[in-house]
Amino acid sequence: MKKFYISTAIDYPSARFHLGHAYEKVVTDTLARWKRLNGYEVYFSTGTDCHGLKIQRAAEKAGKDPQVFVDEISDMFRDLCKELNISYTDFIMTTEERHKKVVKQILNKLKEKGDIYEGEYEGIYCQDCETFYTEKDLVDGFCPVHKTKIERVKEKSYFFRMSKYQKQLVEHIKKGDDSVWPEKKRAELLNRLKEPLRDLSISREQVSWGIPLPFDENLTTTVWVDALTNYITVLDYPNEKFKEFWPGTHVIGSDIIWHHSVIWKTMLLALGISLPRVIVHGFINLDGEKLSKARGIIIDPIELAEKYSADSLRYFLLREISFGQDGNFSEKSLIERHNNELANELGNLLQRTLSLAEQKLGGVVPNAKVDQRLSKPFDKEKISHYMDKLEPHNALQQIFFFISECNKFINATEPWKLEGKEVEGVLYSLLDSLRIISILLAPFVPETSEKISKQLNISLGNWEDVKFNLLKPGIKLGEKQILFNKVQKIEKKEEKIEKAREISVTVDPKLKKLGLKLVCAVIENVKVKNKHEGLEKIKKETVKSIDLDSVEEQKVIQGYLDLYKEIGVKQDYHAVKNLVDLAKKSGNIPQINTVVDSYNLVSIEKGLIVGAHDLEKISGNVRVTFAKGDELYIPLGTKEKMKLDSKEYVFKDDAVVLCRLDVKQGEHTKVTNETKNVFLYVQGNKNTSQEYIEKAMKQILANIEKYCGGKIKVLNVN
Repeated sequence: MKKFYISTAIDYPSARFHLGHAYEKVVTDTLARWKRLNGYEVYFSTGTDCHGLKIQRAAEKAGKDPQVFVDEISDMFRDLCKELNISYTDFIMTTEERHKKVVKQILNKLKEKGDIYEGEYEGIYCQDCETFYTEKDLVDGFCPVHKTKIERVKEKSYFFRMSKYQKQLVEHIKKGDDSVWPEKKRAELLNRLKEPLRDLSISREQVSWGIPLPFDENLTTTVWVDALTNYITVLDYPNEKFKEFWPGTHVIGSDIIWHHSVIWKTMLLALGISLPRVIVHGFINLDGEKLSKARGIIIDPIELAEKYSADSLRYFLLREISFGQDGNFSEKSLIERHNNELANELGNLLQRTLSLAEQKLGGVVPNAKVDQRLSKPFDKEKISHYMDKLEPHNALQQIFFFISECNKFINATEPWKLEGKEVEGVLYSLLDSLRIISILLAPFVPETSEKISKQLNISLGNWEDVKFNLLKPGIKLGEKQILFNKVQKIEKKEEKIEKAREISVTVDPKLKKLGLKLVCAVIENVKVKNKHEGLEKIKKETVKSIDLDSVEEQKVIQGYLDLYKEIGVKQDYHAVKNLVDLAKKSGNIPQINTVVDSYNLVSIEKGLIVGAHDLEKISGNVRVTFAKGDELYIPLGTKEKMKLDSKEYVFKDDAVVLCRLDVKQGEHTKVTNETKNVFLYVQGNKNTSQEYIEKAMKQILANIEKYCGGKIKVLNVN
């Protein structure tokens, strides 16, 4: 038999899974089942990546031994596979002895070849993705993937000569879809590989939970060297099974493309092993944000499978999301596809056909041929073409086009009115079409496929059986069973709306006289998110469309600097300049959360200083006045109190200083994902009209309302 090896990425068992994990497993399972349908012997692996600092710390926090901790969570991932009918051949945990043996074997080979050397590593490290980054990789000082704080590491390390294999790697990636798919991701990789590759640190000194280096047992192997090796461990490298099935196909998310297409492949080049294909799927987003365990953005796939069935969830994921691109999850859309396509189109076709066969034929398959009105619109090769192009969503669309044609055929022929040979011809055409449909659906919704075959009282066929007139006459049809019960639409729960408390704002008359202007508002019942893709797009477009150098030269900016000068404060750096500098460096406005991003967008465009606070954390009312110098002020991102200059003006409540001058914000009242009610202000000066700052406030409020919801109330300033 022809051999085919396919794998998912192995999951990090630091916490329970989410829908994104389910999606990767479902789509990989579909590709594996498709190959089996086409006569391949398939080896399909999945599993868990069990070592590293994040696991070590998570186990400590849970008060458990790391092995016990990863065993428990790995069992959850096995349960997920069982629930979703994932037909894996092998589930590997990287704590298994067979895996440790292969890791040590390949490290020894690389060391003997001279591709590993000793040195010292000093740099920045993200615990959540167990990856070392350079300064330019970071986004506003945070991990580009998890948006979490990075750690600075300095320690003894061993390095793999990754740079040695850059030229060979580039030549491989340029070959096309057989190296990395889709083309967009391949182009991104090639663009990044225009820069010289750095050698790879492959050990950790301060992480005990890992596989010790075979040549220095005081250090453990980095997670990515350990984890990536799983793909050959499962094939019993370097023995017979490995020779039969390798090279394979890795199905991964786009956040780990560098690890699989650069780190893994350069290691394989060094080992003289042929290179696998890397297929990159997109993310599932909820309200514009990528699902993430680390960031707490989670949808439980088992809950959905139990509520709607595993096949409904599989069908939705495969049909709704264009493979290789990001997609959005919506329970409403899942229900619509379940009701309209699975229950109405497919389920009704089976029920109507079997009921009519029972009434007209006594439940026995007649001796007839398939009507050309059904065989003609059927396009087997088109379905195969879509699957070869990795477009399961289009393959399903084509299958359901044929299901729709079958339903039209029933309506056109009205078999309930026919008798004799006429009704036999019509019903045989439908029964044989259902046999073909059951085969076509097998990779996508396997349980449904089996149910259809069982009701036809036949064994499920393979790709060679996808041709008409193979249903044998005389078969007694099985017992009818409803494939999918229709689901009632979700009743929208009324959300409890908590009104924001009343708050007043006063400005010191001396500051008013110096030209300080203020517009304030409260937005109640907002839903703050880390990120919204639509907002991210607008931010990028805004940065591209404005002249960042001219922003700093605006009269409004000079107005702030003049104000600082008049009150005797030496201050030539301000909030807008900070935004401009960050935008110049990264090509985008910093991503904080949807409230802050909404006003930063306007701030950089208009040159205005804007501030926002969690209203519920403000004590009493807000006063804009001169500092006394003894107030409590803890700057954003710190825990230490900072002394104030009595010449400065501050925004303060009854307990703390909220902001100094140009939004040097306090830690106490920062806006987070838990914030429900926001206090917001736009600060103007002698060079801005009241109308200018009011228009800016309207623009900000429109952004927040669009991306966070909420009810707006503009405040009077006294």
